[in-house]
Amino acid sequence: MSVLREFAMNRNMRRLITRSLAAACALWVVAAANAVGLSGIKLQSALGQPLRAEIDVTGLEAEEFARVVARVASPEDYQAAKLAYLPQLRQLRIDTERGADGRMFLKVSGSPTINEPSLEVLVEFNWRGGRLLQKYTLLLDPPK
Repeated sequence: MSVLREFAMNRNMRRLITRSLAAACALWVVAAANAVGLSGIKLQSALGQPLRAEIDVTGLEAEEFARVVARVASPEDYQAAKLAYLPQLRQLRIDTERGADGRMFLKVSGSPTINEPSLEVLVEFNWRGGRLLQKYTLLLDPPK
């Protein structure tokens, strides 16, 4: 009788371990699928010039990148992040772009000249799998 009981307990333990491993694998796959990220910002303009910058996007398939929405975060998001929302931020534009090499990036541009040596930009990035807010501090050097 004890052999049968031990066999039944081992079978239940094997089921528990198998189910636990399956659940852990499923969570890992979901986490890996949602590993979308924004790289550091590459500033292409200087103080007193219209803003131009690029932010590389990682972890997205090309077809999903086509449905991405990116913009400067709302004044409420700035307030929640304890950042100052400056009026010139309303005139910034964030577009999704693809390089000739297939690189996916966000193009940040704006028509007003930036006359402050530093500017904090909070980017809101939305894709099918979620939403990301990323803060960038831009340090603008005088033109050379």
